This record gives sequence, C-alpha cells and structure tokens, in this order.
Amino acid sequence: MKNKIYTIAIEVPYPPDIVFGHINKVPKWWPEEFDGKSGKLNDEFTFRTGKFHYSKQKIVDFIPNEKVVWLVTESLRKTDNYEWTGTKMIFELIPQDGGTRINFTYEGPVLENEQERLIQICDMVIKDKLYHFIMEGNEESV
Repeated sequence: MKNKIYTIAIEVPYPPDIVFGHINKVPKWWPEEFDGKSGKLNDEFTFRTGKFHYSKQKIVDFIPNEKVVWLVTESLRKTDNYEWTGTKMIFELIPQDGGTRINFTYEGPVLENEQERLIQICDMVIKDKLYHFIMEGNEESV
C-alpha cells in the first residue's frame, strides 16, 4: 500500500458561496449511507455501505467559500480489512469568470491493485454526484 494523491477539478457557473453550501450538504450528494453533521469545523460524520464499508470523517479545515478538508479518523472495509485512516479529502474553491472551480484532492493510502478504482470512485463522486447536485439542486438546496 502506498500513499497517493489524486486531484480532479470541476467547474460550475455559480459563485463560491453557493458552491460551498452545496459541498457541505454531504448527505444530499454522497452515494453512501450518511450519519452525523458536515457543516462546520470539527463536525464528524460517517459513511457506510451496509456492513462491509465504514469510515468516519472529521472536518479539520473549514474556510467559508474557500476550502473544506475532511480527515478520515476511522475506516474499515471488512471484506479484506483494508483501512484508509489518515486520508484527507480536500475541497478547494477558486472563483473563476463568475463561476467556481472546485479542486478535489484525495491524499491517502491506496492498495497497489486499486489505483484505477480510486480514480473511478473519485470521478464518480465528484464529477457526477457533486456536479449534478450543484447544477440540478433545487432552490431549497441552494
């Protein structure tokens, strides 16, 4: 297992304050079961996929309209006892031509045979789930 850094970016035609609000409504766009809070510094939340995948995150950096960092404080994939505790998931917002560029970075351990899987999962969650939530979110979610 090696530590990897994978960064992807998406651009949306909304200002950073709107985008920041959407990012922090994690249960509305993250594809796993969600429990906890995700709206301010030191909030903690968990993701689960049935009984087989569990991770607990803590918001360790929270700069409104600019940056959010989640730190994985506990993790376990029961099928093979894989853990990614210590991983950081970083969301950086950059104003751009009336819109916002979101740089997402995964920084943490990845099994040698799962590097492509990491890319697929990050791309699906950010380029599909988050992007569509921001672009198609109703007025209530803004």
